[in-house]
Amino acid sequence: MKIVVIGASGVLGSRVADLLAERGNEVVRANRAAGVDAYTGEGLAGAMAGADVVVDCLSVETLSAKKAIDFFRTTAHNIGRAATAAAVGHVVCVSIVNADDPAVNAKFGYYQGKAAQETAYRDVVEPATLTILASVQWFELAEQMMGRMAVGPVAIVPKMRCRPAAAEDVAKVVADTATTAPAPVEAGGFRKIEVAGPAEMDLVDVAKAVAARRRSPRWILGAPVGGPAIRGGGLVPANPDVVTPTTVEQWLARHADAPAGSAR
Repeated sequence: MKIVVIGASGVLGSRVADLLAERGNEVVRANRAAGVDAYTGEGLAGAMAGADVVVDCLSVETLSAKKAIDFFRTTAHNIGRAATAAAVGHVVCVSIVNADDPAVNAKFGYYQGKAAQETAYRDVVEPATLTILASVQWFELAEQMMGRMAVGPVAIVPKMRCRPAAAEDVAKVVADTATTAPAPVEAGGFRKIEVAGPAEMDLVDVAKAVAARRRSPRWILGAPVGGPAIRGGGLVPANPDVVTPTTVEQWLARHADAPAGSAR
């Protein structure tokens, strides 16, 4: 299969592209370095020529609702239209569990952007060829927050009640979805797959576990950001379609010796 991975240089996209290539697929790693800009649309048509599947793993570093909505809506429209024009049989968009819930995204701009992304894809891609794969937060997010929001021996991590998963496990689900024919959808509906980790916990507790193993930073403080829904379990899927196997303890044993904030 010829599979185009948009955002193939990111934490998730790089893993997805590697997995797909290991399985013998022809993988097009579509990013700016390869001359493909999903925001402007440059290079999309050429990248998708003859493609069987397109996987959108894009992300953007912003907490601004305006910037996130503009980025995700624009890129989704461009990718979706290019995929439709190229008669791509399956479009997979990686999103976030419950990001489309107004109670969850009301005070979290990035999630408003992901909600706009899902809507944009549904506007321009036929339901029969579209899959929204909604993932929970990754263990790696706690690492990244520790690296970005640290002052001396103190790191600040947002309080987020969720069912976190290892990015490598989520990447495997994305790769499996990309190489499987889309499941039928009911008239007027669309296909969404929810992926969750094995246990419900707070992202702050993931960060504390990482810090304890590394013996740094000395203190982890939870920040009440994003509103009560995010802190109170609004990010926890009620009935996930896929539950990933790696526990935080197993993930720590494999990854926690790398520098905090590293993208792997």
